[in-house]
Amino acid sequence: MGIPELFFYFFAIMVIGIGCIVAFSKNLLRSAFALFFVLFGMAGFYVLLGGDFLAVVQIMVYAGGVNVLLIFGTMLTSDISNPKTSNLSFQGMVTVVVGVSFVVLLTVIINSTRWPAHVPGEMMATTKDLGRLLLKEYVLPFEVISFLLLAAIVSALVLVKKGD
Repeated sequence: MGIPELFFYFFAIMVIGIGCIVAFSKNLLRSAFALFFVLFGMAGFYVLLGGDFLAVVQIMVYAGGVNVLLIFGTMLTSDISNPKTSNLSFQGMVTVVVGVSFVVLLTVIINSTRWPAHVPGEMMATTKDLGRLLLKEYVLPFEVISFLLLAAIVSALVLVKKGD
């Protein structure tokens, strides 16, 4: 077993284990902080697959931005330390039947599929090629999207100012 396989198993155990904390924790703030590490582990999978740009975007956008918004929303919620309802929803037999059926279906699909073996080549950086494409061949769509984002930000500011 090589180093990439060890990292794969590390990230897999991390994502599954901390994902269980996200799903089963009664504390919403603890779930939000655990979600950060799940999304960070998913970025590790992107690195193992050779998608360095996607890994950085995963960390910056999802693990960083979205999770910060979730944590602020949780912290601004009144009486978050003493919730009256839980985020756990256990439906008894329905949950067990659906869960077991899903595992059996996945097992049948995985065992009946012929998986092609692919030996990965040398990993190369993708950001250089992506930057070249965005600033040479696709510069017009890139600039149109940046203009639309600027218009959306200005529109949001106008709507907020109009609310006062």
